[in-house]
Amino acid sequence: SSSPTNEGLDQRDRYAKAMIERYVTVEQKLDKRKSPDAWEAAATLKLKKTLEFREEKQVDDIRLCFDTDKQSVDDGLHATLRERLTNQFASKGTIIRGYTKENLAMLLQFPGNDIAWEEEAFIQGNIYMLERALACTERQSNGEKDKVVLLFDYNGYGLKNTPPPLLIKLLLSNLRDHWPERLQHVFVVDSPFFFRAFWAIIKHFIDPITKELVQFVTGEEQKKIFREMISEDQAAPFMFDGGKNGKDADMSTFFYDTPFDHVYGEESP
Repeated sequence: SSSPTNEGLDQRDRYAKAMIERYVTVEQKLDKRKSPDAWEAAATLKLKKTLEFREEKQVDDIRLCFDTDKQSVDDGLHATLRERLTNQFASKGTIIRGYTKENLAMLLQFPGNDIAWEEEAFIQGNIYMLERALACTERQSNGEKDKVVLLFDYNGYGLKNTPPPLLIKLLLSNLRDHWPERLQHVFVVDSPFFFRAFWAIIKHFIDPITKELVQFVTGEEQKKIFREMISEDQAAPFMFDGGKNGKDADMSTFFYDTPFDHVYGEESP
């Protein structure tokens, strides 16, 4: 049998291979006429930039900051990150909760809960939640799946809840450049009419591949799509009448008592 070190290396190799394949997939979608060599060259360059981005943005520290077993010697950084993320999500504007029938973690956003946006906390918070949702999918699917489903519940949303478009632009360009092929669906649920004006601005910032994933779903008739994808015990009430996974979330439990690769409320061994 392979030693733990070899297993770790094998896992890293698999991870790196999967990463490069996702970048190649994007290059193929963006320009089918290029040669495989050109796709690979472009993908390799993007991967290199992502590794630099992850180091610069301290993505590993963001992932580990609530993990008491793995906190680095520089706990000052982790303490700062914990405080920033705790403040960012005190409004309960985001939670990872439930899985689809295909074992994809669901990253739920409640834009009606948010009225303040500080750039660094906003970006780091989104990095934390996306990395964590991906870890949930990977564990739940035994490594077979590598995407998440993003759902925005726009019930209770007003003009005061509209974030600065430039901040959204920054977030979307980060997602495009450094988390390619990581979203299976993006659902915008029960959005009010005036949200369409905001959408008209931000859709120009969204890359064509992600734009194809965005679906507007309003009312019970259109929500039949969720019944096919998500079982009642995993669905939040906003997804369809009878969704049972809607108890008020305790963010402290989520951050401190729930393993990083488990969704909120999931039993851990």
